[in-house]
Amino acid sequence: MSLREINIVRVTPAGTAPTYNLTMRAPYHNYFINGILTANSHSVCYGILAYRTAYLKAHYPAHFWAAVLSNELGDSDKVARYIESAREQGVEILPPDVNLSQHVFTAMGGKIRFGLMAIKGLGEATVDAVIVAREQHGPFQSLFDFTERVDPKALNRRVLESLIKSGAFDSLPGTRAQKFAAIDAALEQGARAYRAAATGQASLFGDAADDHRQASEAALPNVVEWTPEESLAGEKATLGFYLTGHPLAIFRETLQALKSLSYAQLAAQPSGAEVRMGGVVNALTVKNTKKGERFAVFTLEDETGGIEVIAWPETFKRLEPKVQDGAAVVVTGRLELADGTPTRIIAEAAEPLEGLRERYAQGITIHLHAETLNDERAKQLRDLLDRHRGERSLNFIVRLPSGTQVRLRAHRAFGVQPSPRLLEDLHEAFPDYAVELL
Repeated sequence: MSLREINIVRVTPAGTAPTYNLTMRAPYHNYFINGILTANSHSVCYGILAYRTAYLKAHYPAHFWAAVLSNELGDSDKVARYIESAREQGVEILPPDVNLSQHVFTAMGGKIRFGLMAIKGLGEATVDAVIVAREQHGPFQSLFDFTERVDPKALNRRVLESLIKSGAFDSLPGTRAQKFAAIDAALEQGARAYRAAATGQASLFGDAADDHRQASEAALPNVVEWTPEESLAGEKATLGFYLTGHPLAIFRETLQALKSLSYAQLAAQPSGAEVRMGGVVNALTVKNTKKGERFAVFTLEDETGGIEVIAWPETFKRLEPKVQDGAAVVVTGRLELADGTPTRIIAEAAEPLEGLRERYAQGITIHLHAETLNDERAKQLRDLLDRHRGERSLNFIVRLPSGTQVRLRAHRAFGVQPSPRLLEDLHEAFPDYAVELL
């Protein structure tokens, strides 16, 4: 380490603050740690700070995690990890809302409201303009009301796309798909209203402008709402992670049955161990080796984190159709760790999670009450099962009026092929029957 003289250019009074000035008798006032001379007084200060932080985390978890999240506002990976930690402590994370969110994460009634500055595509000037407009004239009533009241210099298509995809407009009328389709019309109307206000025309034609805005709001495009997967993808693109749900949520039972490990559990495995992990494929990149053979590198993300996965040429030939961007898969491979931290999985196999349990099920068991199975329903059930004929076992557990359960196993000739379609058909036709995969 080199030392050089530092000249103090300016000293600005910063007010008063509590300090700790401890006198330690020699030779205990200083000590060496890792070759660095350290003062005991510093240790006392850090200790007090640690205790205060621990007290805040234990007794005011929402305020604690709001401060931690706000401190890492620009790092979506850390924000995702801290949100998971906050949830584990029982703190609910509320989505962003143009009518409630502040610049940063805010504790509200034991919960945490997502900060607008954490949405990708929003700068500080835009967030300032949104909050100023909201404080001056109250909550926004609609997308069109928003674009008319917020300074158009702070708005553009990307800003509105980010607000809609992140869920920050969910409290306003219309679906995400409708508001997304109305972006251009809303921006145009907002700019027109701003020009009218600047020239003083708003006071002369205010009623007409209100009528026009109401007509525009009533004419939100009649478009199909986004699927849950599309909505979650929008959150991932604008927030850096999934907030209101996760694509893996519907596969939790499947992953549990497969004894799949989460990212958080990988650290407990030895380097070189064969592991199985379910997740969503992200940032898929296909590269070439020096011999010109194609291999793939991607990130496998679950609800607790993400890890790099490499599928070398021979493996990638088998896995290519299964490991597409956004696909939910379970990967089996060899784990690599560095300093106890999972760094990479060398893939050996991968399977799409959609329909996985059904594809590998040994059969199904249908639970029903005897009094619900008349001749007509029995024929309907038989015809439905005939459409899904296969080699897997078909079983019934029938509860009699007396409470006795009767177990029946169909002949092999009446076996079935378990599939998501079979389960959907059974649930639709017989919602009062329970179906169990074996």
